[in-house]
Order: sequence, then structure tokens, then C-alpha cells
Amino acid sequence: MTDQSRDSLIWTMAEMLVEKQVDTAIINKSLDLICKTFSFDGALVYEADQAHDFNLMERHLLHEFPLCETFAINSIDPEFRSHMAKSVVTSIDKKEDNTTGERQLLETLSATHVTAFSVVDENARIFGLIVFLKTGSGKALLDEDHKRISVLLAMLGRYIGVRVYQNKISFAKNSLESILDNTGIDIYVNDFHTHKVLWVNKSMAAPYGGPSAFLGKVCWQVLFPGQTGPCEFCPQKHLLDEDGNPSKVYIWDYQRPFDGSWFRVFSAAFRWVDGRLAHVVSSADITDNKRNEELIEYLANFDSLTGLPNRRKLINDCTILIDHIQNRGNGYLLFFDLDGFKAINDNYGHDSGDEFLIQLGEFFLGIPMLKNRMYRHGGDEFVALIDGSVMKDNIRSLVNFIHERFKKPWSLKKGNVFCNTSVGVACYPEDGNTSEELIRKADHAMYEIKKKGGAGICFYEEIEAFDSPANNPVLLQKS
Repeated sequence: MTDQSRDSLIWTMAEMLVEKQVDTAIINKSLDLICKTFSFDGALVYEADQAHDFNLMERHLLHEFPLCETFAINSIDPEFRSHMAKSVVTSIDKKEDNTTGERQLLETLSATHVTAFSVVDENARIFGLIVFLKTGSGKALLDEDHKRISVLLAMLGRYIGVRVYQNKISFAKNSLESILDNTGIDIYVNDFHTHKVLWVNKSMAAPYGGPSAFLGKVCWQVLFPGQTGPCEFCPQKHLLDEDGNPSKVYIWDYQRPFDGSWFRVFSAAFRWVDGRLAHVVSSADITDNKRNEELIEYLANFDSLTGLPNRRKLINDCTILIDHIQNRGNGYLLFFDLDGFKAINDNYGHDSGDEFLIQLGEFFLGIPMLKNRMYRHGGDEFVALIDGSVMKDNIRSLVNFIHERFKKPWSLKKGNVFCNTSVGVACYPEDGNTSEELIRKADHAMYEIKKKGGAGICFYEEIEAFDSPANNPVLLQKS
């Protein structure tokens, strides 16, 4: 072929390679023209995958010869790889003084001559390789053809490079999405102002019908069908600084309404790929953690035997009660201590004692006035908190009712038992302004009953009158 026809090939390929979309047919046509013009036996196009192995993408063979479908570019001598990455075109003829890298490439491609163009990234790493080769003897290129082939391969390399970079971006995108889909965290991104979903990972989308149910849709319309506006709890106001720029990550907990699952949510504002302000929401399922927290909270605040709230919760609830009724009313703390409980344990065993305490807890909870107001203070001691428009006579009537029950036997597995209770009462605000003070004074009043034989009620303010023999029949109400 004449020099003129070789030069015209440059113009022909320049016209072919102006297309912005990479077309395999154009690549194959270009490979065919170069092979025939410069007498190559074939041409191969390789691209790197995510593992940086080179895979054969296109081939154009003028006759059959062994092909290398894939090879690891890192198996080639690093010094030679660096030379290939920096050179416009690498041309190698098989000879005795080939370098290690040249020999490795010739052997990998089963060729006696290789002319190669490397597609490299910004870090001079090779991500694509266009190879023209000869398998027979003799020099493949004339010296005057080197400049022409360099121009041709540079044009073809840029054309194929578009696809290489697109694949590289696709690999990176797929890898990132695969990571985000397998982190155990649900993630979606929406437009900060329109709330339309820009991206969602699979785990987030799965309960709602998949990514197609999210993309391009308003987030709250997908998450809460029928809702007519943004969520009241949306944290967007926490995500921007005073200048309207993205600030810090905002963390909050959320319970999904349709199945009760709990999530720890991380919200942040950032700039999306097109520059618009976006809102990324990521959430981790903490349902098990919440259940464990609830269990720990329950164990910390409730008696394991009777199921009643314990002393810790009593102190907290009494403090809340005092704050609630302060300057608006009064309240009562009733301290119950069992009379004769030790005899149940001694005669029937501690299992029977526990059985009795469980029955007693159920009895207390069955009294409307004591529902959700009864606590196990410890051992055989119980406490009740009562507030509202309740008079002392109401408290006496309540205790009389309880004493009437204690006159009857309690049926246990090992037999019937009898027991009674002494009750001390402290009043808020006259007897104290703290939970501990009210408990102490009610306990004191209860011991006044114990000293008189038990099975009665004493208000703390009446202790002095209680000690008076003349008033004792009034203040000590025996059951």
C-alpha cells in the first residue's frame, strides 16, 4: 500500500471516530483497516475489570492463531508497564535482547511482533490495551510507518478510552452500590426542596416494592401513603447552618408504624452530583437493641416476683407526682407492712411465701383505687401513691376494705394461711416535699401500728394523738 493511501487512512478513521457514542462496529472496522494497511495478522482490544485483569473485548483476525482471552497486567514486569503507560505507542519485535517485560508480553500474546496503545487513567495506570500483532517472522512495521500508526492508535485509543472510562465508572458505581446494599443500613437520598427521591439502596426499598417504587417519587408519599405533606418529624431544619449551608449529621430514633420496627436514623445535607442540595437519610435497624433496652428498663423498675413497680420506680414516680400536684392539691403515700408473713415462710417454705406475695400483688392491682399506683418496696413491704380529690376518710375506707380481705384465708398450694397488714400514711405537702421524706414518715407511722399489735392504720400527723390512750380507739382501727 502506498504512502498516500496510508495517509488517507488517517482522514478516513478521523471521520469514523468523531461519533460520541462508542460503537463496536466502528472499532472493528478501524481494526480491520489498520491490520490490512500495515499487514498485521490481527488486532485485539483488552479492558481491565475490577480485579485489574485484562479481558478480551474485541478481536479482528486475518487468520487463526492462539488467543489470550484474559491476563493479569500485574504479571508483566512493572518497569515495562510504566514504560507502556508513558509511551504513545509501544512497538516490540521478538529478538534475543528483548527486556523481561517485552518478552512477557510477546509470550502472553503468542506474537513475534506487538504494536500497542495503552489507555491510562490520571494515575498512569493502564485500564485498556489496543494490540496489533504479527505471528510470523520478520519486522512488522517499516520505520516510516511508526508516526502514522501512532496517530491512528492515538485516535482509536481516545475513542475506546471513552468506553473504558464509562466501564470504570460503572464498576465503581456498582461496587459502591453493592457495598451500600450490604452494609445492613437503609439509605435513600432526596432533593432537599422537592423531597423527590434521587437514589435508594435495595434494603431500604425492599419493604416498599423495590427501587422503582422510590425513584422520582416524593419520599413521604412512598413511606406514608395518603400523607399530604412533609413529615412533621423531618429533621431538615437541623441540617443547615445559619447561612443555609450543610452542617452536621443529625441523629434520631424512629419507629416504623406498620410493623413497629425501630431505626436509628442519620440525616445530613450535602451537594448531589449535579450540585443541587440533597438530603441523605441512612438508618440502622435497632429493634433488638430497643427491646433489650426495654427489658433492661423493665428489670430496673419492676419487681421480678410480683411484677409490681419496685422502689426505684416508686422514688421516680413519687417525685413526678409531687411536681405534678404542687400548689394544686394533695397526695398520700401508704406504706403497707405484712403482719405474720414470717410465719408463712417458716411453716410452709419460701416458695409458699412467694406464692402469697404474688397473690397479694394481684389483689392490690384489682382494687380500682390502687390500679397502677401500687409498688413493692421490698420484702413484705408495699407502697401505694394516691393523689387527686381524695379525703382522709377515703383512705381509711380503702384500708378498711383491705383489712376485711385479710380476715379471710389466702389459699396456697400447701394450705390456707392467714396474715394481716399494718399501714402508715404520709400526706403531701404537710408531711414532706420529697419522695424519701414521705416514705420515711409513712414508714414511721406504720411502725406505730406495729407497736400496738398491727392490723391498723396511722397517719403520720396523728402519731402524737395515736399515743394518747384516750384517742387510741379512734386512730387505731383494728381489723
